[in-house]
Amino acid sequence: MPALTLERLVASIGFGSRKEARALIRAGMVEMDGEVVDDPFVEFKARPETIVVNGEEIPTVEKLYIMMDKPLDVECSHNARDHQSIYSLLPDRFTAMGLQSVGRLDADSSGLILLSNQGDFIHKVESPKKGYLKKYRVTLAREFTAEQKAELLKGVMLKDERRPVLARELSEERIVIDGEEKDTVVISIGEGLYHQVRRMFAAVGNHVMTLSREAIGPVTMDGSLGSGGWRFMTEEEVTSLTK
Repeated sequence: MPALTLERLVASIGFGSRKEARALIRAGMVEMDGEVVDDPFVEFKARPETIVVNGEEIPTVEKLYIMMDKPLDVECSHNARDHQSIYSLLPDRFTAMGLQSVGRLDADSSGLILLSNQGDFIHKVESPKKGYLKKYRVTLAREFTAEQKAELLKGVMLKDERRPVLARELSEERIVIDGEEKDTVVISIGEGLYHQVRRMFAAVGNHVMTLSREAIGPVTMDGSLGSGGWRFMTEEEVTSLTK
């Protein structure tokens, strides 16, 4: 294995090609331990946890696992058409590192979204074989009746689908949203079909007004992030989805 040089390290965390990383280093833009390092070919015996690039302390992780509280009117696409892209809320270098969303949330939905540049991780989380439940909190346009609840738990047919889909878990809660008490429904599903939750409630005669994802399998939204906030996932969170 080639020696880990500073230019390789800088390039590996999204600062361009090795040639571009070399130019950045020679321009005096990289620091370690409070000192500017302008030699691109400095070698490391062990990968440092952080380096400073252009005045910003940067973790040197290559494998990205990220949790975000996705805001409304943001698209989970690198080529957003009608709204801001989710990737614009993250450092540009993450895109250069191949970051992708794990599944998607529509522009009119908010809440938990995971992102990674590790294909195996994305595949495992998205795979129906893993059976990770996805939990959503919704507000509805009309009263949620016992009959509607029973239908969703039994299973409903959606247009263009071959088999019924059902709510794996379903509960009602009254919580404070934007300073106002509102009745909400918490629903967990096992699939990830297009507009599935909205279509399920429409199938029983109701209409989803707001929708926010709160959990994917054992990983729940970090309430401290705030809309548009993000953080690296913990090792425990990553492991819980890959074991």
